Formats: sequence, C-alpha cells, structure tokens
Amino acid sequence: MDLIRKIIMDLCKFSPRQGENEVRTAQYLENFLTQRKINFTSQYFKTEIPNVIHAELYLDGQRIPCLGKSFVGGMITSKDQIDFSPYSDYIETITFRPIPTVAISRTNAKFLEKANHVRGEVVVEKYLFQSRNILVGDTINPKKIIFAHYDGLGGGAVDNAGSVAICLELLIENPELLSENLFVFAGNEELSYDSGDYWGKGYREFENEYLTLLKSALEIVVVDGVGVSPPVIVSEDREDVFPINHFDEFSSKITWLSSIQSEVLKCYHCLEDTLDKLNFGHFEETRKMLEKMLG
Repeated sequence: MDLIRKIIMDLCKFSPRQGENEVRTAQYLENFLTQRKINFTSQYFKTEIPNVIHAELYLDGQRIPCLGKSFVGGMITSKDQIDFSPYSDYIETITFRPIPTVAISRTNAKFLEKANHVRGEVVVEKYLFQSRNILVGDTINPKKIIFAHYDGLGGGAVDNAGSVAICLELLIENPELLSENLFVFAGNEELSYDSGDYWGKGYREFENEYLTLLKSALEIVVVDGVGVSPPVIVSEDREDVFPINHFDEFSSKITWLSSIQSEVLKCYHCLEDTLDKLNFGHFEETRKMLEKMLG
C-alpha cells in the first residue's frame, strides 16, 4: 500500500487536475512508467475546458462561499442559478451547466431558501490544450481493457487518483498482465465543450481511434471512485461513468468497479476530496478484486 499512497499523494499535488495541471499529471505518469521501463503509447487529442476564474455570491447582502460550475460566465441573479449537493456538507460541483451557475454547500441552503435578493457572478474562460490517453499493455488484441481517468476536479483523491494508483501498482507488481490486457489512463474525462455528454471526452477519443479493440475485448473494466468503501460492481448508470458513442453495443461487457456511490458522493467534485477520505484497507480489497477479475 505504500506505493499506492505515494502515487495518490503525488497526483493530488497537481490538483485540480485540469488544463495545465492535467498536462503535468500526464507527464508525471509517463515519467513514472519510463523510470520502471514499462512501455506505453500516448494518444494525443485537442480539447477545450471551462476555466473558472472567479465566483462570488451574496444572499440578502451576506457573502456565501461558492464555486463556479458553468461553461459560461455571467451574473447570478436568480435562485435557479444556485445549486447544492444533498449528499454532502461540502461545496460540490456535481454537474456543470450551460448558464452562469454557482454551487454552495447544503449547510448554506437555508440562506438560499429565505433569500429575497440574489447577487453574484461567475467568470469563465475557455481553455484550449492538448490532452492525452496513456496506453499500457497489449494494443493489438487485448482480452480486457481497463480504464481509469487521471484528471480531476477539486482535490481529486477519490475521483480518481486512487483508481489510477491501484492500476499502476497492479501492473507493476504483475507485469505478466500486460501481455494480454490493456490499461488506459485517460485524460479529459471530467469536462469539455463536447456537445451531448460534456464528460468522458478522453474515453470517446480512445473509442474513435481504437474502436476495433473495444469490439474484440472480452471485457471493459472502468475503475472509478474506489477506496471509500469495500469494492462493489456498480450496475446502475454505467453509461454515465463510460459515456462512449457505442455504449449500447458494448453494454453487456462493461464493468464498473467502484465504491458504494452514497459514500463517493460525500466528497465528490469538491476541494475536500483529499487523501484522508480514503481507507487503505478498502484499497487492498479493491486491488485483490481487480487482480482476480483480470485472472
């Protein structure tokens, strides 16, 4: 578990892992693999993300802590432009919206309910950069393809540094897995200006170039949100965790390895998604489960 802990700590130093910080994270992963003489292929693609420069909110003149969560900037003048997560006391940017929007904590929702006057602003800039997917293992005819995205919003420990760390530790300790399986460390999973699903662009870029691998693979495993409960296979909403264009075609062989979702949502897309939220006993269980899945 020491290596897993170190990788998570290292990745979280780049948080929030968006834009330039995502690029730095990818460079860290490539250096990590190079130092251990593990071959990889990097698939580059251009993408554009919303970069929230500033967000502020006043309810009846009282300043309320908030985070921006929209693809465009503008004034906040309506309660409809203010969201909060019912699952957590943290400020969580669960979803991004196409209108100027901010998120507050559920502990401050009482001020929102009573407010007569709403005033605020969110400033957003489009940021264009080159993201990449990092492929490790069999890129010709893999039996199984394992995905874990390395970008992240907020602290990014549960979502999704822990999953990346488990996959890296597993392939380092079991190099024989690389002869028949493919690990894909995906960039730009969280946000993009893609129409339709704005998340999962890195997965769709892999799909665009390596569709034949998805068709021939016996199983597609998505590792996302592990380490806050014993590992579980999540059967609901798999299209949200792996939003590729051909999801229906591959649905029967897509497996989502995660934690109990009510536990994940307690620290989802928030600044407090940090190392202390993780249970390393659960990581050991998750690692064994993934190893068993890969044979």
